[in-house]
Amino acid sequence: MLGYQLKVYDGAINALAESESNHVLGTLQRLRSCSLHPRLADGGKLDVPSNAKELESILTESEKLRSLIEVLDMIKDRQQKCIIFAVNKRLQGFLSLALGKKYQLGPLSIINGDAKAVSKNASNPTRKSMIIDFESKEGVNIIVMSPVAAGVGLTVVGANNVVHLERHWNPAKEAQATDRVY
Repeated sequence: MLGYQLKVYDGAINALAESESNHVLGTLQRLRSCSLHPRLADGGKLDVPSNAKELESILTESEKLRSLIEVLDMIKDRQQKCIIFAVNKRLQGFLSLALGKKYQLGPLSIINGDAKAVSKNASNPTRKSMIIDFESKEGVNIIVMSPVAAGVGLTVVGANNVVHLERHWNPAKEAQATDRVY
């Protein structure tokens, strides 16, 4: 980690060391959030700016996202599809907008616990309709999924790249999510 991300990470550790109470679990959660993006840990805004240069700056505040961009650039060059697994809903929303903008795909679909399996209203997307839309698009495409939601009855035959951006605490859930990709 570098710069702002390292400062937030060190701040969480120092706050625990200086604290009279022992909030270890809260500190671990803050460190986990910081490893994804420092703005998730410090309560900062994680909005997608309209300016491409500002967007690049926000993405590169996180070493993990910087690495993700490198991988996605290679996937884009090959004109392939990718599923990004992430647990944090705030991060999922940011990735949907930020990566959709960066790669000119529009907002990316997010399949998590909020995505419905069945919808009474035809205009509301379902998990299955989001996967169909993802698979039917020619060339490069990206979808964001929760490893828990993806592990329940979904198979994605159109994706040939999987990124576990945020690891699930249960390796079996993670393996089950990866197995959903053909």
